[in-house]
Amino acid sequence: MRINNNMMSGMDTLEQTSRKKNVEKVSANDKQNSSVVESDEVSISEKGKDVSEMTRTLKEMPDVRADKVADLKERIANGTYNISGKDIASKIINTALEDVF
Repeated sequence: MRINNNMMSGMDTLEQTSRKKNVEKVSANDKQNSSVVESDEVSISEKGKDVSEMTRTLKEMPDVRADKVADLKERIANGTYNISGKDIASKIINTALEDVF
């Protein structure tokens, strides 16, 4: 079957007619329901309130702990910052495992 422009324009007309009827139905329903006043009510659980409070607290915290960064910079500059290769390897492995699981 071949589709030509006449068929496509017929489809467009059919679609427009269908949309118009749907709009008319919605408008009629709106007129009927306009005399009824409805109210919505929202209630938030205690858990939801706790999550909201924790989220707000986390947003207020700085991304960088300046005191810890300053301490590490000072220890590195003084030559007193020492860390073992085992500690570094352990941290790398643990981080990789956390990413996998």
